[in-house]
Amino acid sequence: TAATAQMATHGVDISLTAVAEQAGVGIATLYRNFPARDDLIRAVLADLEGRMLALVERYRPRIAVDPDGAWQEFGREVAALRPGALVAAFAAEFVTGDQLSEPLTQERVHSLAAVQQILEDAKQAGLVRADLTAVQFQLGIAQITRPLPDVAVPELARHQAWLVDVYLRGLRP
Repeated sequence: TAATAQMATHGVDISLTAVAEQAGVGIATLYRNFPARDDLIRAVLADLEGRMLALVERYRPRIAVDPDGAWQEFGREVAALRPGALVAAFAAEFVTGDQLSEPLTQERVHSLAAVQQILEDAKQAGLVRADLTAVQFQLGIAQITRPLPDVAVPELARHQAWLVDVYLRGLRP
């Protein structure tokens, strides 16, 4: 969504006008759907969770047919969600001290459970080490997709697939 893309690029302090423009709606429409910035941030969190669950659902059957190809594509598509950029945005909104708020806790539980399922498939196919956890997998992807200074952004886009490939190869047994 427009808000997800803007938030991944600019954090939670995004211009709501820019979100509305990118979505092709007026600012009044945006405010009708998301009366407060928190509502928009929660919608982005729900969008990320839904997209992650959809990726797992799409790639689990493919791993049985083409294990290596499906695993590589899954990793690239997870990275394309830019979770590392969004985690920083969500932390500002949903973390107090060392406590996660309820929406972030729920999203994390659902996403980790889904990722654990596809990791089990990947383990069975010999694609990843037996001791790899969903948390470890997600932390690695988050590191690869963390925001970099603006000057490095063009380089990141060009090399992100390579970084994901290196990361996924490093997870092999």
